[in-house]
Amino acid sequence: MPSDGYFLMQKAGMLQKSLFILAILVLSTSIASCAGTTMGVNAILQNQFDIDPVFREFYDMLGGEDVLRPAISPLFEVNDARYQFTAAGLMVHDPQNPKGQAYYLAGLGLDMGILEPAVSAPDDSQARYMDGHVIGEYFVPFYERLGGKRVVGKPVTEMHYNPEKGRYEQYFENLGMYWLENSPPGEVHLLASGVWKCNSSCLSYPPGNDTVEIPHRIDQVFDDAVARWGIDFTGRAITEPRQTPDGYTEQVFENVVLLVEAGGAGRAFLRPITKDSGYPPDPPSDETEVEGQKFIAVQGGKGYNVPQQFLDYIARHGSLEVSGMPVSEFEQVRERLSRQCFTNLCLEMYPGLDGSPRVRPAPLGYTYKILPIQALDQPREELIKTPQEVAQVSSDNPTQPQATEMSWPTSAARELSMKVWESYSMVAPNQSQEIGVSILENNKPVRNLEPYLTVTYPDGREKTYYMFPTGEDGVSRVLLEAIEVPNGTLIPYQACIIDLNNEKYCVKHSFMIWQNP
Repeated sequence: MPSDGYFLMQKAGMLQKSLFILAILVLSTSIASCAGTTMGVNAILQNQFDIDPVFREFYDMLGGEDVLRPAISPLFEVNDARYQFTAAGLMVHDPQNPKGQAYYLAGLGLDMGILEPAVSAPDDSQARYMDGHVIGEYFVPFYERLGGKRVVGKPVTEMHYNPEKGRYEQYFENLGMYWLENSPPGEVHLLASGVWKCNSSCLSYPPGNDTVEIPHRIDQVFDDAVARWGIDFTGRAITEPRQTPDGYTEQVFENVVLLVEAGGAGRAFLRPITKDSGYPPDPPSDETEVEGQKFIAVQGGKGYNVPQQFLDYIARHGSLEVSGMPVSEFEQVRERLSRQCFTNLCLEMYPGLDGSPRVRPAPLGYTYKILPIQALDQPREELIKTPQEVAQVSSDNPTQPQATEMSWPTSAARELSMKVWESYSMVAPNQSQEIGVSILENNKPVRNLEPYLTVTYPDGREKTYYMFPTGEDGVSRVLLEAIEVPNGTLIPYQACIIDLNNEKYCVKHSFMIWQNP
């Protein structure tokens, strides 16, 4: 029997509740017709809601507030069925449900429209494979405890690592789950799917670790490639597709960047992004035997040892033609995490729950999409100045710097020269600086070398900028971020290249932060 307090709450909140139901009904005649949208009507709501007695037993059975989080709406009715939102989901009571299940959770995971392509069943017999997807090992016990497919629904995505949130996450038909990296293995929580769906029509809920982040849709020109290589390989799309000045359609995914010729002609392939994402190549080494690793030669008998687990992963998702050849050594980057980079991506190894090694691609796409390189946003002709053009500007403006040049005789018949210059010898604290690099071999421009710049800050920090490949004139330029330091501060930097023979050459220079009074 409901308490007197319950009836008082209902009476006092009648106006607010009526407005909420009206908002729901204006938007749709049924919950099902809301698929793919979130509710956006601002209703006048109470400061808090209790779980309605209709749902109290069902709510408690699933774990109560610890699992489904608090209620963010009152009870409301649509077409003889009753509903109530919690932060994590939408509870439904429908005695006329043709499936015979009067109490259930609405399909908010389906509403998100993020159904990923099915993947092949894994070789691991311990993996929980269901309807084309593998339930992440972190989530299996929690999934079973909540009632499995009957309550949570089938998986609609693979488990993904979200580096911006520091969590592993996976979506199911009705709910989403997440596990924060480095937390105890069993500490799994639900994502705030109810908050996402009800949006501003429900009680305000503070954002946190459980915030739902809907990925971008995969452009249709990349559908076949993602299906062929697997969504666990590419990751989810994190940008919209765009046309690049070099004549391609490009879309950035969590782990890789996919390209196809403009217009969708031809097969998709991966853009080489490891250098640009902060992982310059290591010089290849002579062949050595390392247990559990295979030596891959890349140049003149020199190469890199690659863990067999990485080679197996690459074989399941294409080949070395897809990933590119290795460009770095396999190394431990922090406790419980090792990494090795290839031309187009990096792979990481970490221990699973049972201690055996697991492999995942490193999420380089997040770095690539925010690189301080302007060349893909504007035609290269607008960004690149030749050394002659810079010299002409310097003669017109005495505050302009002169270029610094160094040459190295690399062989009896070969001399490599690198010239470095700044657009301004002095810049204000709120002003960006431009650095230019020109590379010549025997006084002829060298194409397709990728300089990188290391800037040293007064506190000792260093920041590396990876520049666009040199053009026909052997020149590349990069725009640095403004540096907020006091007047008179000298900013040293070093420009380096690794030439086609894997030799490294660097030129040091500096500029001053100065603003006239």
